[in-house]
Amino acid sequence: MATEAPTGGTSTDERESPPAPPTQAGGRGARRRTGRGSLLSRIRRYVREVVGELRKVIYPSRNELVTYVIVVLVFVTFMTALVSGLDYGLTKAVLALFG
Repeated sequence: MATEAPTGGTSTDERESPPAPPTQAGGRGARRRTGRGSLLSRIRRYVREVVGELRKVIYPSRNELVTYVIVVLVFVTFMTALVSGLDYGLTKAVLALFG
């Protein structure tokens, strides 16, 4: 018994994505863009942009920093105790079960 394609809707050919643009020939050399400047000028521009972004950073005050450090230490201590307790309990349970 042969099944027929549904009469409504679109076929798979109509739903395909458009073809990809053709790739450039020439291997690795084709990837280079001309007019970007020398390596040294690109490094300088990168460093300038990094410094500009670092100037935008809002650093925490001393009180905020102390609060964040305390929160992190309490959380890490709690998680360590939780994992250690689970490890200890499961070890005892496995040893009791399997001897």
